[in-house]
Amino acid sequence: MISEEKYIELIENVLGITLEDNLDQKKSILSPINENQYIVAGPGSGKTTVLVLKILKYIFVDNIKLENILVTTFTKKAARELKERISNWTLMLSEELGIGVDYDFDNLLIGTLDSIAEEIVSKHMDVEIIDNFTSSAIMMQNLLTDERNKDKRLKQFIKKIKNNQGGVSTSDINNQIQTIRERIYYDMINKEELKKDADRESIVFEIIDDYLDQLNSRNVMDYAMLEEKFYELLKNGLVDSFNDISVLLIDEYQDTNLLQEAIYFKIAEYVNKNNGNITVVGDDDQSLYRFRGATINLFTEYSERIKKELGINSKTIFLHNNYRSTKAIIDFTNDYITLDEKFQESRTTDKPIIIPTKDTNEGLPVIGMFRNNLEELSTDLSELIYALKINKEYVVERHGKKYDISLKKTNPSIAVLNNSPKEINAFNKKRLPYYIRESLSYKDENITVFNPRGQSIETTEMVSLLCGLILQSIDPDAIIENNLDNIPPLTKKTLKSWRKYVREYMEESNKELLHFDEKVNMNELLEDIKEECELLSSDSSENMVYYDIILETIVQTDNAINDDGLLTVNQVFWHILVPIASGAIDIDDDMFDVDLEDNVNIMSIHQSKGLEFDVVVVDVGSDIFNNSSSTAFKRFPRNGGITHNLENYLKDYSTISYDYDKVSGLDKAFNDLIRRYFVAYTRAKSILILVGLNSMRYGYKGDFQDKIYIENVATGWSRDKKWHWDSLDNLLNI
Repeated sequence: MISEEKYIELIENVLGITLEDNLDQKKSILSPINENQYIVAGPGSGKTTVLVLKILKYIFVDNIKLENILVTTFTKKAARELKERISNWTLMLSEELGIGVDYDFDNLLIGTLDSIAEEIVSKHMDVEIIDNFTSSAIMMQNLLTDERNKDKRLKQFIKKIKNNQGGVSTSDINNQIQTIRERIYYDMINKEELKKDADRESIVFEIIDDYLDQLNSRNVMDYAMLEEKFYELLKNGLVDSFNDISVLLIDEYQDTNLLQEAIYFKIAEYVNKNNGNITVVGDDDQSLYRFRGATINLFTEYSERIKKELGINSKTIFLHNNYRSTKAIIDFTNDYITLDEKFQESRTTDKPIIIPTKDTNEGLPVIGMFRNNLEELSTDLSELIYALKINKEYVVERHGKKYDISLKKTNPSIAVLNNSPKEINAFNKKRLPYYIRESLSYKDENITVFNPRGQSIETTEMVSLLCGLILQSIDPDAIIENNLDNIPPLTKKTLKSWRKYVREYMEESNKELLHFDEKVNMNELLEDIKEECELLSSDSSENMVYYDIILETIVQTDNAINDDGLLTVNQVFWHILVPIASGAIDIDDDMFDVDLEDNVNIMSIHQSKGLEFDVVVVDVGSDIFNNSSSTAFKRFPRNGGITHNLENYLKDYSTISYDYDKVSGLDKAFNDLIRRYFVAYTRAKSILILVGLNSMRYGYKGDFQDKIYIENVATGWSRDKKWHWDSLDNLLNI
């Protein structure tokens, strides 16, 4: 154990971190062991550094054992990075002190809440946990049973949830049932009362009950069930391994749901008994997951809630020094987040603006690139991205001043952020992500465009090969496939496309497959086709992601439903192939761990959360041509949207009132959209570029029309229909 003064000296001399440069960080890091904290950490404010230095202080100064510290993060990747930095810095400080390192970092409990819950619950019962994508596949199988996906009342109910916009596909129905099921747990819904009052939607609960019966009969849980079980164990005082926990650190608390809050408060009881502390870290302006049950007031009112529930007082600390971005980007984002007066009511009380550090560079102005049509935009944008990627000079002159839009850096990290990274839309039209990939690939085959969400996973070459090989092994003459009833036409089309792809592949490769009659050993089958699949997966990072996801889905589903290590051919169709072909599988944000530095990364804004890039391109309207209601949800909401409709449906059965904060559904939709673009804009370190059509730059569609304005939150409109960035003159338009 060392003194606090010695610790400060160590981190300055060994780690090069001077706490006097940021007194808010210092207050957080050097706090007494029994001081509970509520840390509001703005973008780029060094919160990871603060968390690591807090933990090191507990270890070196307060003599807290590793096994007495519990840290939760939002993603598995964040947990790994946090643990790695703690380990490395501990070794560096120990070496400087000349002491032996006898720390077992496996004793340091760091992970997502779900991974920690799985570790605890598994000690109390023999259970297998399935991921969201496997859960979705199993739900799809239950939806398709007895043609329930064709039920008119069910379709009407789902269409109402979707604001009666567009058609209702089987995949849409499955997604909404999955969301309802999850929200029943996350919002702590009285399910029996909800079921009792159900009318035309009662079939939803029949499907959910069948799904739950299927999982429970085989000791299988999804994540929502896992969290509920974890809460029950905590509530009943059965988690003895937490008896000595004295430090609880929770990252990304702004995306916490009601069930998770209940879990954290139960863990806090253990901590309180040990005279320790609970510290939550987050930023209300970066809350993105309301659609998954995250309730912003659980963060903004955290201090009052934990005081009322447990009598715990928390010290509020604002981390608002930005170490990530240039001054120009910081000024731009400060302006953006304060434009909408109504939005300020939803923010943490007395929240300060983001400020640069003394070493922050001014940087380039925020850049705008707007063109008359998608073809012009994609051509010019790809040319700029290419120039930045290869460190080619790119100089523009505006108002008599020259601007060098480059980083003087080879291979900078680049992200293109969109509301949706899909390359082809629902009407089979190519979108900006498609053209960027096509153009950059044409310019330089060595530039990797990484966009795993750009395609529907069931239509990809990788999944066509993997699932097609399974199809040919279990039903080589398509006898069973041709007699499949009760499945959507698009699903049949996908199955046929897989088979066609694999037959052509087998002719070229002379591959001979194992054949199974009535019973299938999935492990044996997967091993047989492994070489072909791994060969294709090695072609690109995207193929590797698709392969890993579908393989994991198959393995988990097999484990969840087989009785003797074998599946019937019908089970393989209905539980594995048909759900995948129906679009039940989607890519979760935490499914892949790929180095993003070298790629041109096309991703949704949600995917970019917690990341940073040298160059960030934000698509603020490449596919917005007018002010129609079909685009309102992604630019200027006209109603509360799907999430509000679902909350409205569930609110009378939850222990939380969705409108207790007196915010309307429409205002919440605006708040969500403002936060989404704030997250997008604050990912940029050096260059931030806004792109779209000229209808976004000038605020209205041209072609000799009257000025019919196209309001867009992303381009500086507030919900009172005032345009604060008229004609986007605040950007360097190139």
